[in-house]
This record gives sequence, C-alpha cells and structure tokens, in this order.
Amino acid sequence: MYASYVVVFLVAGLVGFGELVARYRDAPLDVARRLPAFVYMVLNAIAGVIALRAIDSFGWTFGAPENAVRMIQVAAAGLSAMAVLRSSLFTVRVGEVDVNAGPSGLLRVILDALDRNLDRGRAQRRSDAVQEIMSAVDFEKAKQALPAYCLTLMQNVPAEEQNAMKDQVSKLDVGGHGGGTMPRARLLGLILIDVVGEDVLRASVEALGDEIR
Repeated sequence: MYASYVVVFLVAGLVGFGELVARYRDAPLDVARRLPAFVYMVLNAIAGVIALRAIDSFGWTFGAPENAVRMIQVAAAGLSAMAVLRSSLFTVRVGEVDVNAGPSGLLRVILDALDRNLDRGRAQRRSDAVQEIMSAVDFEKAKQALPAYCLTLMQNVPAEEQNAMKDQVSKLDVGGHGGGTMPRARLLGLILIDVVGEDVLRASVEALGDEIR
C-alpha cells in the first residue's frame, strides 16, 4: 500500500522535473540545483500523492482489469499532478490584472522565482561566454551562416522555435536592437546560445572560422 504512494511521489516529482527541463532546455542540470526547482518538484510529488489518496477514497478503477487496477491508479495519480497544480479555484481582479486564486497561482509564483534565480546565476556566465566566442565575429557575415549552421547541428529544434529565433535575428539586422550602435554580433550570440547552448555555439563559430570573421 505505502509502496504505491512512494512510487507516485517519485513519478510525480519526475514529471515536474521534466516540465522544468522542457522550460529551461539550455541549462537542465543548472535548474536541478536551484531551490525553487526543488520546491516545484516536491509540490508536484505531493500533488500526485494527494491525487492517489483521492483515487483510493473514491474507489476509482478507471475500468481497468483487476490485475492492472493498481498500476493504472498509480500512473493516473502520478501524471495528474500537472492538472491539479494548474487548477484555479477562482479569479480575483486586482486593479486591471486578473490573479488566479488556487494552486495555479502558487505555481506561477514559484516559476517566476525560478526564472529570476536562474537569470541572476547565469547572466554573468552567459555574458562572458558570448563575449569570448563572438569577439572576432562579423555580424554581417554571420547573420545567416551561423544560425543555419547551429540549427543544422542541433537537428531537433522545433520549427516554431527556429522561426522565433530567425525573427529575433531579423530584428537585429534591421536595427531593432539599436542598429549599428549595438554589438550586434554579441546579441546574435545571446540569441543563439538560448537555443543551442554554449558548446554548440562555440563549435559552430570555430567550424565556420574565417567565413564569419
């Protein structure tokens, strides 16, 4: 009996971690070391345990065969943590802003805290990495070749994310971030590093060499 609750706790926690990895794909291991991320995973795990308790209390079997009932109950509880945490009891209007009252509001607060925590921890490192990698890169030469090369190396970047990245690069090209007065090559590096990570960006710049210098 208790073993199934332990399994649900672990499954729901892993589901929470999977969500965080999907949200912060360029630094999944960095995310795992942050306190807000740990809190988020524990909340997911607790929500899964609560869901299993509710399933047991109401005797839901989901129409499963007798020999598979517990397995289905555990799976349903573990995966339902996402739905439990994203529910809102009601919406309160504060000024001109609608605020969700319920688990979804708490979830938003935790994710916002994680965003800030990660950004503060990674900002200096990202700045140093991009400054080093992109120091000799010519934006006009790299604006098409470098993104294309990075995306070809990655292979599995979704089309939607590729298009969003291309839109950001296009805005740099037409002066959307200050035109020629800003270090556009470094801004290009920051855009790319969010999608492909530091190692791929570095490898791409080294591979293209003098073509983009």
